[in-house]
Amino acid sequence: MDFTLNRLEEMIKFTMQRHSLLLSNLANSDTPQYRAKDIKFESVFDEERLRLKNTSPTHLRALEISGDTEPTMDTESPWLDGNNVEEDVEMAKITENALLYQTTLRLINDRFKMYRNMISGR
Repeated sequence: MDFTLNRLEEMIKFTMQRHSLLLSNLANSDTPQYRAKDIKFESVFDEERLRLKNTSPTHLRALEISGDTEPTMDTESPWLDGNNVEEDVEMAKITENALLYQTTLRLINDRFKMYRNMISGR
């Protein structure tokens, strides 16, 4: 596989993992002391894979993104029972995540169409 397909595969895995986590937040919206969890988008990209080589002093410096794929917990507690899950916020995150998933699938599909066209000589 090429680099782009590998990155797109990682995005699919990320969105599936995040979707599961966000659904868990919704399922525990009435659980006392439950803390909402999320995975930041930036955690998909590690610094090592995004490091670009500067072969000329005129090149721009590489963008450095770092992070981990561990879920983070929000520490604020808006509810008296210690639970901090806000259902409308979680639904917005699920919608955002679904759009990212669909976009990634479309990019994968377009990539395979490109390969098919190259093979068939179009």
